[in-house]
Amino acid sequence: MTESLEPPFTRLDPSGMLARIAAQGAHIEEALARGAASAWGAPSAEPRRLAIGAMGGSAIAGDLTADLYSDRLPHPLVVVRDYQWPAWAARETLAVLSSYSGNTEETLALYEGAHSANLARAAITSGGTLAEWCRRDRVPIATLPGGSPPRAALFGSWVALTGLLFALGWIEDPAPAWRAAARGLAEGAKRWGGPAGESGNAAKQLARALHGRRAYIYAGSARLGAAATRFRNQLNENAKLLGHSALVPELNHNEIVGWELPGDALRDSAVVILRDAEDSAAVARRCDLTAEYLASRGAAVHELRGAGASRLERLTSLVQLGDFVSVYLALLSGVDPTPVRGIDEFKRRLAAS
Repeated sequence: MTESLEPPFTRLDPSGMLARIAAQGAHIEEALARGAASAWGAPSAEPRRLAIGAMGGSAIAGDLTADLYSDRLPHPLVVVRDYQWPAWAARETLAVLSSYSGNTEETLALYEGAHSANLARAAITSGGTLAEWCRRDRVPIATLPGGSPPRAALFGSWVALTGLLFALGWIEDPAPAWRAAARGLAEGAKRWGGPAGESGNAAKQLARALHGRRAYIYAGSARLGAAATRFRNQLNENAKLLGHSALVPELNHNEIVGWELPGDALRDSAVVILRDAEDSAAVARRCDLTAEYLASRGAAVHELRGAGASRLERLTSLVQLGDFVSVYLALLSGVDPTPVRGIDEFKRRLAAS
């Protein structure tokens, strides 16, 4: 039986994931206030690269930041999802260790590696072992408020990371753009939040269209790649669904051939194409043709564009919309979006081994 998408949601969403998404604008304002009260200090020597050691919901903040400033950063920004740093990180690198809980196994291993290599370090965390080690070693920390699922604390990490780039002199002050984005997210919460009826709610309508289908999230340019990854990750963790994401133009050189599968096998598939006002004419043309071809193969194709004048506003808008869709998909399936039992069980088995 398909559940209703009308309130109240207390039975299916007892931990309030919808409310956390609706509060994302406030999360930005709170993060800006924390940054103003305890700003990153400028380093004694400017690093030649920034390496962010993180996993899951903490890592996606690095991906989104890299995409946001991909054509503006004077030096590389790379997210490392591993236990070890790559060889190029041996010198002139600022290692940023980001773990919401402060206890992420891979991130702690990277901290130890950075310590052994005598790399300059900074951290973003709510506490745990990472915070203890940073206090011991006098490593600068951006402290996040605790008590949230890591994926719902995205904006705290993201704002803190852009504040670090500003302290390094790599970008202009991001605070004005963040304040505009916060206003946009507050408006988005009104349009797409739980109280808004399904007839005028694009997030509820898209969730209804994706329900029972295999979801493919395609981004119209590399700048939206992290937004597509975030959408897929939210489908995994909130909706408890498998998902897939890929980028134009690369998918036109390989993945599109997979849609040649004959018969009706693809008719239970849905594709969401993320597009942006800054997409080049070449990318826009490829998106149009990709959408046409996939529709001809039987897939239900949906296109999303972020709202807002600035790049940051549009990117945060797409993130919020995808977050809402993922929770509504969970509700349609009658599952609580907050628990991540698969991750918890895996961690227990990993510890036992």
